[in-house]
Amino acid sequence: MRLEHKAGIDIIYELALRLYPSSLESFREAISNSLDEGSKKVEIQASRSEIIVEDWGEGVQDLEKFRTFGDYTKAKRGGETIGMKGLGKLSLLRMGKNVNFKTNNGKFGIDIVMTPEFLDANIGAKEEYLEHQGTRVSILNPVDVPSNDELSEYLKRAFGLRIADGVEINLNGTCLTSKVDKNERFLFRIKGGIGVAGNVKQERKGHGSLDLYVKHVFVNSVLVDPERNFGGWVNCNELIPTTSRNELVKDKTYSDFFEHLKEYVTRFPKREEEMGRDEIRMGNELSKLMKNYLKDMKLLPKGGIPFGKGTESTLTALNTRERKKSKRSTIEKDVQPPDYVKLHTLTKTSKPIRRTTQTNYGIMWVDQDYGSEKEPLFYVEPNIIVKNRTNALYRFALKNKPSLGPKWLRLLPYLSRVAVSINPESRKWSHEQTNLEVDKATCYFLRQQGELN
Repeated sequence: MRLEHKAGIDIIYELALRLYPSSLESFREAISNSLDEGSKKVEIQASRSEIIVEDWGEGVQDLEKFRTFGDYTKAKRGGETIGMKGLGKLSLLRMGKNVNFKTNNGKFGIDIVMTPEFLDANIGAKEEYLEHQGTRVSILNPVDVPSNDELSEYLKRAFGLRIADGVEINLNGTCLTSKVDKNERFLFRIKGGIGVAGNVKQERKGHGSLDLYVKHVFVNSVLVDPERNFGGWVNCNELIPTTSRNELVKDKTYSDFFEHLKEYVTRFPKREEEMGRDEIRMGNELSKLMKNYLKDMKLLPKGGIPFGKGTESTLTALNTRERKKSKRSTIEKDVQPPDYVKLHTLTKTSKPIRRTTQTNYGIMWVDQDYGSEKEPLFYVEPNIIVKNRTNALYRFALKNKPSLGPKWLRLLPYLSRVAVSINPESRKWSHEQTNLEVDKATCYFLRQQGELN
């Protein structure tokens, strides 16, 4: 006997709360729906008493399609339609359990009240509920309303390219502006004849990361090549955002796209900056601790950076290196330069510079300037550990105050989280199990340094 899936009424509210991290995404989805209906203007009023999102688009044309979610009706429109599955409007329920849509589609008007349990709709004359063609969404006494500044910055980033291209978004009477350079040119083509365009240029203070857009709407930022000075944005309409639209689906198209992107940015110069001895010394200790941890836990990163001639895998390279080391003559020096010194020293000079290269255990240590946006240490798959040199806690770790304890110890909580993140199994762990593994890693590092029995 074949039975169709049957969902309970609670699934609607569950989707509204769980698919979208915050109410910021609710505003983004409301605006996306307006743009998909052809509106070039969106007005938003957001306060503790009421939220109103009003557009001048086509309006709701088909009530049956409006009440349907979970299929790809919108995606089939083609072009630069932002929505895909019709789930975005459900995100509005996280701000209130009664969401009112008043729409005028040029033929007739519809008044819709959406709740987690049902839709209540009335049809009337085209100007009965809204005097102009378009849609007005309102939520009385909303919850979880972001501040005006927070919402403004979020929307300017999410729709920066659309705003630069002429879309007008007004928030509480202020027209949002964009700082994104909309000048776009073809960059490269990936499999299937898919064109990728954007604005990537050399920047002295560039982090080696780029903003990724799909349908010219911001999705997230990605670290492409931390060794190089560049910045900007890239747009590819064939990439697929996750349902929350804060990440991209890591499918074959994405892998091909990212490989081409990494090759494209090799045209930009590498970054080099001086570093102090204290910072190098601390980096040596962190690198040594991580190397021992990964070796003892048998967590050699895979898919990493090749060594030697660049033909062997990480694991093969390490085994080859160990075999060669065992055959060395006793007259050779047993003590080799620490990995971190190798990262920051040119072969022609002992002057420390800001530079990155692979270590002999498959990890690339990178120095970057992310300020408060990122933690002092964080991990980027598959094998990069970033030291955020402009983070306040990182600068605190470098202070020459013996009373504060060893410098490496001040970054230990972040080193432990990075160590745990390298384990591919960590993606499956619960929050509690992750914390437990972080505690274990911390104990390991303390024992390595003789601070714990």
